[in-house]
Amino acid sequence: MDSSSNPPATSGANPTPNSSLPVQAASPNNNNNNNNNMATVSGAPVSSEPLPEDVVSTNAVTAEAIARQNQTVVEEFQYLLEKSQQLFAGLRDLPPTGAKQWQPYFQKTFEIFSKLWRFQQQNRFVLENSYGLKRWEVGEIASKIGQLYYHYYLRTSETNYLQESYVFYDAIRERRYFNEISEIKSSALMIKKLRYYARFTVVCLLLNNRDIISTLKDELAALVNEYVTMYRPPDASEWQLVLQEISSFTDAEKKLHPVNSNGTYLPVTRRLQTSPIVAAALDKDGSSSTKMRLQEAILIGNAHNQIKFSELTIDMYRILQSLERETSQIRATDNGSKDNGLSAVSSATGGVNVDAGLNAPVKDESAEESTVAQRRQSEKSVKRSNPHKYLLYRPTLSQLMVYLATAFKEVSSDSALLIYISADGSKRSVPDNSGAKGYHGGILTNSRKVVDNADQEQQSISHCLHPGDLLPFTRKPMFLIVDSNNSVAFADMPRVFNHPYMSLLSPAEYPASIPDTSQVGGLFTLFLHAPLLAFSFISGIAQISPDTWEQCAGLITQAEGKIAELMAAASLDKSLRRFLQDEFLRQFMIRFALCHIILKAHVAFTEPKHLPMSYPALPASVLESTEVLAKIRSLAILANASCFSFAEPIQA
Repeated sequence: MDSSSNPPATSGANPTPNSSLPVQAASPNNNNNNNNNMATVSGAPVSSEPLPEDVVSTNAVTAEAIARQNQTVVEEFQYLLEKSQQLFAGLRDLPPTGAKQWQPYFQKTFEIFSKLWRFQQQNRFVLENSYGLKRWEVGEIASKIGQLYYHYYLRTSETNYLQESYVFYDAIRERRYFNEISEIKSSALMIKKLRYYARFTVVCLLLNNRDIISTLKDELAALVNEYVTMYRPPDASEWQLVLQEISSFTDAEKKLHPVNSNGTYLPVTRRLQTSPIVAAALDKDGSSSTKMRLQEAILIGNAHNQIKFSELTIDMYRILQSLERETSQIRATDNGSKDNGLSAVSSATGGVNVDAGLNAPVKDESAEESTVAQRRQSEKSVKRSNPHKYLLYRPTLSQLMVYLATAFKEVSSDSALLIYISADGSKRSVPDNSGAKGYHGGILTNSRKVVDNADQEQQSISHCLHPGDLLPFTRKPMFLIVDSNNSVAFADMPRVFNHPYMSLLSPAEYPASIPDTSQVGGLFTLFLHAPLLAFSFISGIAQISPDTWEQCAGLITQAEGKIAELMAAASLDKSLRRFLQDEFLRQFMIRFALCHIILKAHVAFTEPKHLPMSYPALPASVLESTEVLAKIRSLAILANASCFSFAEPIQA
């Protein structure tokens, strides 16, 4: 599915800020109410005459008309609010799988929220005075729009929708829409506020906005403490667990991240950024119409002790970002009262408006049409095609097979399916004499029901994804990544249907001298996501100067470029050559080779089980390249990493 085609469409009314002032209803008490006023004539006060009866009658009629008009506004708002709540609740009933069956419902929901948002802005004065609209109610509408954008991002993998969700969530906090909730003394409203903070934190994590995450964590901790102290709720332990998961997740990232002398974390590129060096080496194969592309990706997280937050393990979090291009950054401006409105990075007219300010004025129709046309044209030139992703946290075998079948159905003939697995291994303790190839163990899936007195061996076999389970899906191109202590179970899968197939498999075991990777996620996954962070981790680098760090990043880029050149020149298996045509799969293949070369040069990785494997295997001209090894040697010298062994001794 093309992630950025068919964005949510609305008709006319976007969830866009309106800087124009609302039409204010005049109070009848202020309309020429001069009966008791004194007029001054030649400096002497004299009593004013009573207004004629026809004027008084006119004022009464006007007041009645205004009251009717205000009531109409209130009724329209109530209708839009109720309709939006119904549509929003209906999103939960949409099937999680499938191509675009869900899209019309999302479009309808976006449309009603667009109308609701603009309507409350244009009539804010009337709604506050005649309906009693509270700031937290405006915040709740904005929060739902943020959720809509976030879930649309999950459905489409378009990262700009993630950025749009951030804009709404951030504006809610900046404008303090939920601040009055603490004074209302309502546990239900406090839960709304807590959930908003948890959702905002997830969005910030995916956008790698480290600065605000720390602040959000502190504010959420204070709110949870207030909630528990004031209401003694039954879900207190659940919110404490949320805080613990956020802390564990952020601490895991801190353990990996080198800092400068001031304790500031150094920058790391996490999403795909096409390297001109790599593109020049590998983009020559095949015309653009015949190039293979990664269309569907299934990310499975079932490592028992791995850190997670909001059903997203740290390995899933990293691979998810590696399968996306960078967002188009939204620079919000605030030119007026912050209460005038939120940013609406709107997709209402068929595109993503990445230039809307926090208080963009309402344009006339002709100007709006012109802007839309320009927007559509600009979006065509920056259109991203991120693969569609399914995120499966601890799925059962039946759930996993359903998602595999659905993704397989969606993959076209010139596209590929990626299966990423981060899970504990499942091995047969008793030798299998059945002779069934591909069913001698694999990785564990989740079991919803634990059967008492059940045969543990039988349970392990039944709730295990065996390599043979994947064979039916190799009828189309498949790219498999397994980060597990039993990854070798997926080695050398038979090519039954002769379609392109490749697997990248993690080391089955790591040396005892390497820090516990369960606290920071899989080392193999880390290499595929951010090689420089993985290099720093196995080298024990905790502090480094920004200039040196930048030079290290440059050497990693050069090494990746050299690997790309070697792959282009090598006589590769047909599958490898095909998968190199997709930017995301190409990056995984290059970083796999880089991981293999770096680990083999490390003094602790001495046994074959300590090294990753690929099937089909990459040629020796790539994995044993002296040119790439020279880049790694320069990297080790620059970073003062003494844990590597090269043909020549490293000189400081």
